Amino acid sequence: MWSSKIEEFQKENKISLDLKHELHLCFYIKHLLNDHYEFTTKNKKMIISDLNLEADVSQDAFYYWWSFQRFDELTKEETKLYNEFNDLKNKILSAIEKIKLPELKDKDDPETVKEKTNKINSNNEKTRALQDHLKSEADTSNRKINNLRNFRSLYPSIDSLERFLKNIKIIIENE
Repeated sequence: MWSSKIEEFQKENKISLDLKHELHLCFYIKHLLNDHYEFTTKNKKMIISDLNLEADVSQDAFYYWWSFQRFDELTKEETKLYNEFNDLKNKILSAIEKIKLPELKDKDDPETVKEKTNKINSNNEKTRALQDHLKSEADTSNRKINNLRNFRSLYPSIDSLERFLKNIKIIIENE
């Protein structure tokens, strides 16, 4: 869920963001959270609305969600991605092991040697294709897991989260 939201934002975002700038980072997080929370201001005061509960929540309740529930969701998703990749890896490695390569023998006639050579080449191509697919899936899985870990490590303290909310307020007031 989170990894797909992160990838969707990265694909659809038309604004060039530098996540080393705090306002850019807050803009990014605000958009990732738009299915969970809505941030507004009223009389220059920050209002955090939980879209699932359809109610406003305190900063403390938001901090609790951020620190525990979101963190738990992210670690579960990382574990799921890791397990899915390992299952795929085991299936591919098992398939590679099942590919038998015929042995060329000195007493084989030229026609048999040609057939075995073609079979060896064909099996090597299948093995290479499976290995390439596994590498591609490993890269995708690693990218998703790293995105989740990076998102999980953002704003780890109440002070940093308060800074985040102040920056969200700045963004909202200037939109």
